[in-house]
Amino acid sequence: MPRRRYALTLVELLVVIAVIGVLIALLLPAVQSARDAARSASCRSNMRQLGIAVLRYCDSRGGEFPTYSHDATDQGGSWVYTLAPYLESVDAIRVCPQDIQAAERLRDRSTTYVINEYLAADVPLAVRNLNKLTATSKTISFFEGSDVRSTAFQNEHVHTASWYLPINRQLGIVRVKVERDISLERHAGAANYLYVDGHVDSISASQVVEWIDAGYEFALPQ
Repeated sequence: MPRRRYALTLVELLVVIAVIGVLIALLLPAVQSARDAARSASCRSNMRQLGIAVLRYCDSRGGEFPTYSHDATDQGGSWVYTLAPYLESVDAIRVCPQDIQAAERLRDRSTTYVINEYLAADVPLAVRNLNKLTATSKTISFFEGSDVRSTAFQNEHVHTASWYLPINRQLGIVRVKVERDISLERHAGAANYLYVDGHVDSISASQVVEWIDAGYEFALPQ
């Protein structure tokens, strides 16, 4: 007997295409979620390596924290360079894979990760030496830099000492000041924070906003 040849009708073909489209639509969020989780994990790994480098630097400097540089002509003063000898590759860890400005920051010798001004500069309430802290596990050393800032080299630190200035409290713009410096929700509504003892926490944007609204200065050394 001659073999029967089967062919899809136009309607059947459209149904198959529609089913495939639905399956893709269902799978894409899961794939995106998995990708974001992997990038967040990579970011935390970067920050842990950075935390180890900071501790090694402090150990070799009598407890003194690395500093930052405001001057693009004096890049050697930045932690990006002073910590380089304590890292296998500073370029491999100085940008978060989820950072939309990652390529620009690499190109401009900038970084995703920004050091806490209270540890790196002579500002009021600063603690410049590791040995003078009473709670290293509660003191943030590095944040994830904001997406709204430029990629200029000097943006490797945050202005934590000015966030809660009386005028900012009075005008109700503390959150604006914070979000100009750091990212609150780079990773699915949260961001990663490196503490002086070397551990990394993922803190939700809603938690940080709650702290801001309550007047809690979460960047202060402890």
